[in-house]
Amino acid sequence: MGNGRRKGLFLLLFLLTVLVAMVYIGTEVFQVKKVTVTGNQNIKDDDIIRIAGIPIGQNIFKIDRKQIRERIESNPLLKVLSINFKYPDEVIINVKERKPVAAIPYLGSYVVVDIEGYVMEIYDNLEDMPYPLVQGLGLRGCTVGKPLSVADSYQMKALSRVLDEVYKQQLEEDISEIIMDNPNDIYIVSRNGTVVRLGQAIEVDKKLKWLKTPNFRQIDSTGAKGMLDVSIANQAIFKPLEEEVD
Repeated sequence: MGNGRRKGLFLLLFLLTVLVAMVYIGTEVFQVKKVTVTGNQNIKDDDIIRIAGIPIGQNIFKIDRKQIRERIESNPLLKVLSINFKYPDEVIINVKERKPVAAIPYLGSYVVVDIEGYVMEIYDNLEDMPYPLVQGLGLRGCTVGKPLSVADSYQMKALSRVLDEVYKQQLEEDISEIIMDNPNDIYIVSRNGTVVRLGQAIEVDKKLKWLKTPNFRQIDSTGAKGMLDVSIANQAIFKPLEEEVD
Protein backbone atom coordinates (compact mmCIF):
# COMPACT_ATOMS: atom_id res chain seq x y z
CA MET A 1 0.00 0.00 0.00
CA GLY A 2 1.47 3.38 -0.99
CA ASN A 3 2.02 6.27 1.36
CA GLY A 4 -0.74 8.24 -0.32
CA ARG A 5 -3.30 5.49 0.19
CA ARG A 6 -2.23 5.06 3.82
CA LYS A 7 -2.65 8.78 4.47
CA GLY A 8 -6.03 8.72 2.81
CA LEU A 9 -7.12 5.75 4.92
CA PHE A 10 -5.90 7.38 8.16
CA LEU A 11 -7.74 10.57 7.26
CA LEU A 12 -10.94 8.63 6.58
CA LEU A 13 -10.64 6.79 9.90
CA PHE A 14 -10.01 10.09 11.70
CA LEU A 15 -13.08 11.69 10.14
CA LEU A 16 -15.20 8.67 11.03
CA THR A 17 -13.94 8.85 14.62
CA VAL A 18 -14.84 12.54 14.84
CA LEU A 19 -18.28 11.82 13.40
CA VAL A 20 -18.91 9.02 15.88
CA ALA A 21 -17.74 11.26 18.74
CA MET A 22 -20.10 14.04 17.66
CA VAL A 23 -23.02 11.63 17.55
CA TYR A 24 -21.99 10.21 20.94
CA ILE A 25 -21.84 13.67 22.48
CA GLY A 26 -25.36 14.34 21.32
CA THR A 27 -26.74 11.24 23.01
CA GLU A 28 -28.22 10.94 26.49
CA VAL A 29 -24.82 9.97 27.89
CA PHE A 30 -24.01 13.69 28.23
CA GLN A 31 -27.41 14.83 29.44
CA VAL A 32 -27.48 16.44 32.90
CA LYS A 33 -28.73 14.00 35.52
CA LYS A 34 -27.47 15.66 38.72
CA VAL A 35 -26.77 19.20 40.00
CA THR A 36 -24.65 19.45 43.15
CA VAL A 37 -24.26 22.60 45.29
CA THR A 38 -21.34 23.18 47.68
CA GLY A 39 -20.31 26.02 49.99
CA ASN A 40 -23.80 27.03 51.13
CA GLN A 41 -24.71 27.09 54.82
CA ASN A 42 -28.14 28.68 55.33
CA ILE A 43 -29.65 28.64 51.85
CA LYS A 44 -30.93 25.20 50.82
CA ASP A 45 -29.48 23.26 47.90
CA ASP A 46 -32.90 22.97 46.28
CA ASP A 47 -33.41 26.74 46.34
CA ILE A 48 -30.06 27.37 44.64
CA ILE A 49 -30.68 24.64 42.06
CA ARG A 50 -34.08 26.15 41.31
CA ILE A 51 -32.59 29.62 40.79
CA ALA A 52 -29.82 28.19 38.59
CA GLY A 53 -32.48 26.84 36.24
CA ILE A 54 -30.51 23.92 34.76
CA PRO A 55 -33.01 21.49 33.18
CA ILE A 56 -32.41 17.84 33.94
CA GLY A 57 -31.74 16.22 30.58
CA GLN A 58 -30.04 19.26 29.04
CA ASN A 59 -26.88 18.53 27.05
CA ILE A 60 -24.00 19.31 29.41
CA PHE A 61 -21.97 20.90 26.59
CA LYS A 62 -24.71 23.46 25.94
CA ILE A 63 -24.78 24.86 29.48
CA ASP A 64 -23.99 28.59 29.69
CA ARG A 65 -21.91 29.22 32.84
CA LYS A 66 -22.35 33.00 32.62
CA GLN A 67 -26.12 32.70 32.49
CA ILE A 68 -26.21 30.37 35.49
CA ARG A 69 -23.95 32.72 37.46
CA GLU A 70 -26.21 35.70 36.72
CA ARG A 71 -29.31 33.77 37.76
CA ILE A 72 -27.84 32.64 41.08
CA GLU A 73 -26.33 36.03 41.91
CA SER A 74 -29.72 37.68 41.34
CA ASN A 75 -30.10 36.59 44.96
CA PRO A 76 -27.98 39.22 46.78
CA LEU A 77 -27.07 36.68 49.45
CA LEU A 78 -25.17 34.46 47.00
CA LYS A 79 -21.83 34.68 45.21
CA VAL A 80 -20.82 32.01 42.68
CA LEU A 81 -17.22 30.87 43.11
CA SER A 82 -17.17 28.27 40.32
CA ILE A 83 -19.33 26.17 38.01
CA ASN A 84 -17.71 22.88 36.97
CA PHE A 85 -18.74 19.79 35.04
CA LYS A 86 -18.16 16.24 36.24
CA TYR A 87 -18.53 14.27 33.05
CA PRO A 88 -20.61 12.78 31.77
CA ASP A 89 -23.73 14.11 33.54
CA GLU A 90 -23.12 16.20 36.70
CA VAL A 91 -22.91 19.99 37.23
CA ILE A 92 -21.18 21.19 40.40
CA ILE A 93 -21.91 24.73 41.62
CA ASN A 94 -19.67 26.16 44.35
CA VAL A 95 -21.13 29.21 46.11
CA LYS A 96 -20.39 31.52 49.00
CA GLU A 97 -23.07 33.14 51.11
CA ARG A 98 -22.60 36.88 51.45
CA LYS A 99 -22.86 38.34 54.94
CA PRO A 100 -23.88 41.90 55.85
CA VAL A 101 -21.04 43.75 57.59
CA ALA A 102 -21.72 47.50 57.45
CA ALA A 103 -24.38 50.15 56.83
CA ILE A 104 -23.78 53.29 54.76
CA PRO A 105 -26.05 56.37 54.85
CA TYR A 106 -27.18 57.39 51.36
CA LEU A 107 -29.94 59.81 50.30
CA GLY A 108 -31.88 59.43 53.54
CA SER A 109 -31.59 55.64 53.58
CA TYR A 110 -29.06 53.09 54.83
CA VAL A 111 -27.33 50.72 52.42
CA VAL A 112 -26.25 47.39 53.94
CA VAL A 113 -23.23 45.84 52.21
CA ASP A 114 -20.99 42.80 52.46
CA ILE A 115 -17.19 42.83 52.79
CA GLU A 116 -16.75 43.52 49.05
CA GLY A 117 -19.20 46.43 48.96
CA TYR A 118 -21.95 44.34 47.38
CA VAL A 119 -25.38 45.83 48.16
CA MET A 120 -27.54 43.38 50.10
CA GLU A 121 -30.41 45.53 51.38
CA ILE A 122 -31.53 49.17 51.66
CA TYR A 123 -33.35 50.36 54.79
CA ASP A 124 -35.28 53.56 55.46
CA ASN A 125 -33.89 53.79 58.99
CA LEU A 126 -31.27 52.15 61.18
CA GLU A 127 -33.71 50.02 63.19
CA ASP A 128 -30.94 49.17 65.68
CA MET A 129 -28.87 47.47 62.99
CA PRO A 130 -25.85 45.75 64.60
CA TYR A 131 -23.41 46.78 61.87
CA PRO A 132 -20.83 49.58 62.03
CA LEU A 133 -22.00 52.75 60.28
CA VAL A 134 -19.62 53.95 57.55
CA GLN A 135 -19.33 57.71 57.19
CA GLY A 136 -17.65 59.71 54.41
CA LEU A 137 -17.77 57.10 51.64
CA GLY A 138 -18.32 58.84 48.30
CA LEU A 139 -21.23 56.99 46.70
CA ARG A 140 -22.43 57.55 43.15
CA GLY A 141 -25.28 55.07 43.36
CA CYS A 142 -26.41 51.68 44.60
CA THR A 143 -28.60 48.82 43.45
CA VAL A 144 -29.52 45.75 45.47
CA GLY A 145 -27.63 42.77 44.10
CA LYS A 146 -24.86 44.90 42.58
CA PRO A 147 -21.54 46.35 43.84
CA LEU A 148 -21.62 49.88 45.19
CA SER A 149 -20.80 52.59 42.67
CA VAL A 150 -18.11 54.67 44.41
CA ALA A 151 -16.24 57.79 43.36
CA ASP A 152 -12.91 56.48 44.69
CA SER A 153 -12.17 52.76 44.30
CA TYR A 154 -9.27 52.96 46.77
CA GLN A 155 -11.65 54.26 49.42
CA MET A 156 -13.69 51.06 49.04
CA LYS A 157 -10.57 48.85 49.11
CA ALA A 158 -9.39 50.52 52.29
CA LEU A 159 -12.81 50.09 53.91
CA SER A 160 -12.87 46.39 52.95
CA ARG A 161 -9.50 45.87 54.65
CA VAL A 162 -10.73 47.49 57.84
CA LEU A 163 -14.04 45.62 57.88
CA ASP A 164 -12.34 42.31 57.16
CA GLU A 165 -10.10 42.70 60.19
CA VAL A 166 -12.89 44.05 62.41
CA TYR A 167 -14.85 40.85 61.88
CA LYS A 168 -11.80 38.58 62.12
CA GLN A 169 -11.09 40.02 65.55
CA GLN A 170 -14.81 40.00 66.47
CA LEU A 171 -14.87 43.72 67.19
CA GLU A 172 -18.01 44.54 65.21
CA GLU A 173 -20.13 44.91 68.36
CA ASP A 174 -17.58 47.33 69.85
CA ILE A 175 -17.48 49.71 66.88
CA SER A 176 -20.15 52.30 66.19
CA GLU A 177 -18.69 54.15 63.18
CA ILE A 178 -15.92 53.97 60.60
CA ILE A 179 -15.01 57.38 59.20
CA MET A 180 -13.65 57.16 55.66
CA ASP A 181 -13.51 60.80 54.49
CA ASN A 182 -9.77 60.39 53.93
CA PRO A 183 -8.82 56.74 53.16
CA ASN A 184 -5.24 57.58 54.17
CA ASP A 185 -6.37 58.76 57.60
CA ILE A 186 -9.17 56.50 58.80
CA TYR A 187 -10.93 56.90 62.15
CA ILE A 188 -13.29 54.60 64.02
CA VAL A 189 -15.58 55.36 66.96
CA SER A 190 -16.34 52.84 69.69
CA ARG A 191 -19.86 52.22 70.97
CA ASN A 192 -18.86 54.19 74.07
CA GLY A 193 -17.71 57.17 72.03
CA THR A 194 -13.93 56.73 72.11
CA VAL A 195 -12.29 57.85 68.86
CA VAL A 196 -9.53 55.66 67.42
CA ARG A 197 -7.23 56.92 64.71
CA LEU A 198 -6.15 54.08 62.39
CA GLY A 199 -4.44 56.22 59.77
CA GLN A 200 -3.76 54.25 56.58
CA ALA A 201 -5.34 50.84 55.94
CA ILE A 202 -2.05 49.01 56.47
CA GLU A 203 -1.16 46.65 59.34
CA VAL A 204 -4.81 46.92 60.32
CA ASP A 205 -4.62 43.67 62.29
CA LYS A 206 -1.93 45.06 64.60
CA LYS A 207 -3.70 48.40 65.00
CA LEU A 208 -7.06 46.89 65.93
CA LYS A 209 -5.50 44.55 68.48
CA TRP A 210 -4.97 47.60 70.70
CA LEU A 211 -8.76 47.74 71.10
CA LYS A 212 -8.67 44.37 72.83
CA THR A 213 -6.10 45.37 75.46
CA PRO A 214 -7.18 45.82 79.11
CA ASN A 215 -5.95 49.44 79.09
CA PHE A 216 -8.19 50.42 76.18
CA ARG A 217 -11.12 48.48 77.59
CA GLN A 218 -10.79 50.37 80.86
CA ILE A 219 -10.50 53.76 79.19
CA ASP A 220 -13.40 53.02 76.86
CA SER A 221 -15.70 51.70 79.58
CA THR A 222 -15.32 54.86 81.67
CA GLY A 223 -16.56 57.02 78.79
CA ALA A 224 -13.43 59.15 78.95
CA LYS A 225 -13.46 61.64 76.11
CA GLY A 226 -10.35 61.29 74.01
CA MET A 227 -8.63 59.69 71.06
CA LEU A 228 -6.48 56.59 70.85
CA ASP A 229 -3.89 57.07 68.11
CA VAL A 230 -2.72 53.75 66.64
CA SER A 231 -1.76 55.10 63.23
CA ILE A 232 1.73 53.72 63.94
CA ALA A 233 0.96 50.04 64.46
CA ASN A 234 3.50 49.29 67.20
CA GLN A 235 2.43 52.09 69.52
CA ALA A 236 -0.80 53.39 71.01
CA ILE A 237 -1.13 56.89 72.42
CA PHE A 238 -4.26 58.05 74.23
CA LYS A 239 -4.92 61.76 74.01
CA PRO A 240 -7.66 63.07 76.34
CA LEU A 241 -9.76 65.88 74.95
CA GLU A 242 -9.06 69.17 76.64
CA GLU A 243 -11.91 70.54 78.66
CA GLU A 244 -13.22 73.88 77.45
CA VAL A 245 -12.63 76.71 79.90
CA ASP A 246 -15.30 79.36 80.27
